[in-house]
Amino acid sequence: MRKGIVLGISILFLGCICEWFAARQRGQVMEAPVISEEKAQELCSTRESYAQDESVSLQINGVRAAYVTAEERYYIPKNMEESYWKGTLSASADGESVSVAWLEDVMFRDMEEAISEEHEFRCLIYSDTEYAFVSVLFTGMPVMSIEGEMGEQGTRIAVFDPVLSLSGGYQVEESAAYYNIRGNASKRFEKLGYRVEFFYDDGSEGRDISLLGMRSDNDWQLKAMYSDRSKLRDKLSIELWNEIASLTETQADDGCRMEYLELIINGEYAGLYGLVEPTDYKSLGLDKTSDLIYKMGADEWPDAELFEESEAAQSFTCGGVNIRQADKTYYDGIWTPFRTFWDSGYEMDSEEDLETLYSCIDRQNFIAYHLYYNAIAGMDNRFKNIIYSTVIGADGSYVIRRIPWDQNYSWGDDFETGDDKSVKNIRYNPELATRWLNEEVFRNMMEYDETLPEDMQKVWKTWRSSFLQEDVWINYAREQMDYLTSSGAFARDSRRWPDSENVEGTEEIEEFINTRFSWLDGYLEELAQY
Repeated sequence: MRKGIVLGISILFLGCICEWFAARQRGQVMEAPVISEEKAQELCSTRESYAQDESVSLQINGVRAAYVTAEERYYIPKNMEESYWKGTLSASADGESVSVAWLEDVMFRDMEEAISEEHEFRCLIYSDTEYAFVSVLFTGMPVMSIEGEMGEQGTRIAVFDPVLSLSGGYQVEESAAYYNIRGNASKRFEKLGYRVEFFYDDGSEGRDISLLGMRSDNDWQLKAMYSDRSKLRDKLSIELWNEIASLTETQADDGCRMEYLELIINGEYAGLYGLVEPTDYKSLGLDKTSDLIYKMGADEWPDAELFEESEAAQSFTCGGVNIRQADKTYYDGIWTPFRTFWDSGYEMDSEEDLETLYSCIDRQNFIAYHLYYNAIAGMDNRFKNIIYSTVIGADGSYVIRRIPWDQNYSWGDDFETGDDKSVKNIRYNPELATRWLNEEVFRNMMEYDETLPEDMQKVWKTWRSSFLQEDVWINYAREQMDYLTSSGAFARDSRRWPDSENVEGTEEIEEFINTRFSWLDGYLEELAQY
């Protein structure tokens, strides 16, 4: 009884606090007053219009808000899950602090609709002698603003996040930075992917910043997701691998994380992007001085001649494989772990080769990886787009694990064929839902390891009885699509990049999931009994 009374008082007290907070915010938006049209005209009647609108600007928590020049409006993120306002709006003119007020707008009462419908709000910026009206679009998604020339120092990057911030507040980060194009494949498309690196104001490297609720780091990737019409496939794939990796006892197979944002570069709206943590020595818990990361990024297979050429030239690249240097100095034997894996795995022709392979890989990880890319039908993750996380023991032994990256050809999307194929080189292929995908190493393992099919089925059944259920991933896809569309970002990206042919909805992915998982149930059971 006493516990119930205390709980009742606590709820009442909390309710009072919420009501006080809401009352305090009435008549204010982001701590700026809301005034009538008449009041605004009264203020303007005794002032002159600013000669140049460029001289005025809005700030969020003291940092200039993201501005799209062609649209002549600011983009300000708002958490759609919250009815109250976070963050502080202010204004400046010619570098000096001035007053700012919102004009009354009935849509302040329905921000969910205002955001999804891209309703435009107006602000009045004014000093004792001058005034200007500016337009504001509220988005339901974090925003990154980049100001500066690509590939050059002097860039400033600001990130505005009231949605995913770990603090729960309105996080605004602004920093000196450097950005460049990420990946050769990205250059094929109009919408580019980028790599971003943060610096201290004195130009020194290594300024770590936590963004969108993810880890603190100075190095980030911006995925354009141009060829994925749903903008969901990488997100789903990343989350699924993280579920799989969470079941193991090692950090050395951990994947990355990705969150959505809208990107504005030098006043131009660039679209919907995925901000991605890099998969590196830090994320994998590897020792930079001893452990290694090999990255298979292209279809060019290495061979004995290429290995010898790379070793002779002391190169960190061999065919389609490169070594993440992480300040490493080349040393004799740096290619030995991967070459041993390659020679015994890809060139396997005996049980002795299988034993050699198993002496240098994590067999359970290879099973998990093989089942993973089959679950998502990762067409581009069978040979390339693989990170080989390699832990080197004190005795010189090593353990190699596979980790996926760039999983956009997945969940039913396939390579387009034919003379008239588009530059996107991708299409939805429902036939993938009932096709087993293989790759050379695992095919060789299957030939010499009789227990492998049964072990694969055991792992699969464990997944299917826990996290790998149709309704779980269908609901997650729907939730993410709802976030993309209700935030307004999906529609804006579709207008900005019409050739991407964005498709709103999850029908294709749902069709794939409903067919794929159950088909694999039967296939793996039959394989184990064969």
